[in-house]
Amino acid sequence: MFVCLCHPFSDKKVKEYLDASGRSTVSKTYSACSGGQNPNCCQCLETLKDIVKTHNAGATA
Repeated sequence: MFVCLCHPFSDKKVKEYLDASGRSTVSKTYSACSGGQNPNCCQCLETLKDIVKTHNAGATA
């Protein structure tokens, strides 16, 4: 599923980044997955925040 349409990247790319990086922030994850771009319309940020939060919770368990 596409997470961001402005700077297209999918949930698969997000999960690959998070698996490689360990704990991360929404900002760092967005930057890594979008090729260094800043959010444009910001509609993806809630979805991205949920993915990162779930990943980080599992990384601390």
